Amino acid sequence: MTAMRPTLRDPILWTGLLLSGAVLCWLSIARYDGFNAGMYDLGNMAQAIWSGARGEPLLYSRAEGFRASRLAGHVEIGYFLFAPLYALWPDPRVLLVAQAALFALGAIPVYRIAWRRIDAPEAGSQAVRPYAARCLALMYLLYPTAQTAVLFDFHADTVAAPLLLFALDALDRRALRQYVLWIALALSLKFYVAALVAGIGVVLFLWEGRRHTGALTALAGLAYGTVAFFAVRPLFAPSSAGAAGAVTTSYLAYYFGALNEIMATIPDRLLNAVVVFGPALLVGWRGWRWLLPGLPLAAAMLLSTGPGGAFDYRYHHYALVVPFIMLAVIDGAARQRSLLARRRSEAFAAAVGGRSAPGRRPGRTWQGDLGVTAGIVAIFSALLVNAPLNPLFWLGVPGYGFDRSVYGVTPRDGRLAAFVAARVPDGAPLAASTFVATHLVNREIVYLVRYPFEPRAGRLPDLLPQVQFALPDALFDWYLQLDDGYGGGIDYDRDAIAVLLRNPAFGLVDMDDGLLVFARNAAPERALMNRLMVVSDDGAPALRQFGQLDLVRATIEAIDGRRLRATFVWRLREPFKPGERYVAVSRLDGVPGARFVHLPGYAMRPVWEWRAGDAVEETFEVVVPTETSPGRYVWRTGWYDVSHPDAALTDARSRMAGTDDVPVGEVEMGNVER
Repeated sequence: MTAMRPTLRDPILWTGLLLSGAVLCWLSIARYDGFNAGMYDLGNMAQAIWSGARGEPLLYSRAEGFRASRLAGHVEIGYFLFAPLYALWPDPRVLLVAQAALFALGAIPVYRIAWRRIDAPEAGSQAVRPYAARCLALMYLLYPTAQTAVLFDFHADTVAAPLLLFALDALDRRALRQYVLWIALALSLKFYVAALVAGIGVVLFLWEGRRHTGALTALAGLAYGTVAFFAVRPLFAPSSAGAAGAVTTSYLAYYFGALNEIMATIPDRLLNAVVVFGPALLVGWRGWRWLLPGLPLAAAMLLSTGPGGAFDYRYHHYALVVPFIMLAVIDGAARQRSLLARRRSEAFAAAVGGRSAPGRRPGRTWQGDLGVTAGIVAIFSALLVNAPLNPLFWLGVPGYGFDRSVYGVTPRDGRLAAFVAARVPDGAPLAASTFVATHLVNREIVYLVRYPFEPRAGRLPDLLPQVQFALPDALFDWYLQLDDGYGGGIDYDRDAIAVLLRNPAFGLVDMDDGLLVFARNAAPERALMNRLMVVSDDGAPALRQFGQLDLVRATIEAIDGRRLRATFVWRLREPFKPGERYVAVSRLDGVPGARFVHLPGYAMRPVWEWRAGDAVEETFEVVVPTETSPGRYVWRTGWYDVSHPDAALTDARSRMAGTDDVPVGEVEMGNVER
């Protein structure tokens, strides 16, 4: 390692750094604003840092029904450093901005190290051309697993990665005090960073000629890891033995609870390993020593069996491997440069001595290999990262670009953000839909009505005694394209809604465009009726037909202020086929946000469970948006295919075949109370 000082007045460096940071910041915020960033993990981290800003030990709400400290799990002491920032702007978006900025700044140490190790020795006494420095900085900014980590919520792994690069840069400059500071900051963010730090020490000791520094670094990593795991974690563990064990047990079960699945997914895991390491190996293989510190973490994640394919290259854990991939490329290019320089010297000496040079075909140059590697990284990034370089980002392909489940911000998203800000009391303990909860984290208790690892809302009944409000989403509009269908979909919270409708302690009191608000001990005059019963069929002719459903009667009446009462009588002529599921959704013509899911025939007793010949009466009350103007409005009703990924949009794409949303009545609205 050298102590030469590069200049940072390079427009290419700063253009790449600022552009990358700005794009990642923009996309991260768009994902949050579009209600696509979940409680797992942005919400949990934001709630913990909010807690830290109040002087608490980074507490967050766990699915088991208690508050736990981040210090009892990953020992993320470094989150306290974000607490002052969060206190100034108590919003999860401040964390996304900080993360994107820190990642972009990581290009600076990469640039410096490459300049000193490759460009400066190549230049000799001539002016240094920062070719390698530029290539490596751009390679870092475009590296697929780095970008996907930044775009996946907020995590200590992603934040720690640039700190490790600053530490390695300080070491390269022999600025040992700065090296210690950066290493300490990186260690503070997650206890298993200690393994990476110990790995740095091993490389320094065995191959970098820094035996004393290497030994101290390795010992520091091992010592911190030991203290963090065996002293700090137990110190902040929940008071009950069962709760303390749950933190560790659930973590291990989450990531390694289904090891029997590994054999069936080996091809996928190998492909992900190629994505993590492959783009850099043309040059990086020569610097294999620097890959070693990151290998244990990468191997653990590639063997992980966490939900959703936690071994996938898009997960945040791989961010910590990227610094070592960059060092491997730098070291590999430096070794290749030295090898070529030695061969040139041998050829020159042979020519001066009148001897023939050893017969070698002209080899590849380090400049060429480094340029090709940078190109490979850019191609991988363009193909695998959901960002503007990817052509699919701009083509409207489901799951890419401004799709509503990725970076798209719809009018409904804006409505929901305003609604929860205005209608949910500050600090009140609550349970909410997974993407809504992320917008309500600045409080002590935030549970989910259904957790991502649950097939149904199994935990909700046990959590409800602790909360004052519950906010399930009856028009859950997030979905994820999968090989065998999709995840999410309109009925994601249906079971939670059923639990709440059956719970006598909670009443439905408010709603906006499908988002429901249940309150504990709601006053009778506030609670909205939802009732379903089988009635005698008087043989009345159908007013409208929707497939095998007859609409026999429909009445809509204004009760008071924002409140309406609707009664529908349906006749099921023949049963639905197995797997067929439909939901009735009504709306007021011309009133944004006035979409009403027929909850009795959807959550209390779903229509696909009705018997042929049944006449079913559902009565339900709704409230219209506060901005509704006085006037006469048409009430329209349609039936939608629950299994369709666009069902939450309630348009022609998911409408029951051969039907339309039809007018079934009119209602006169007076002045709406605000």
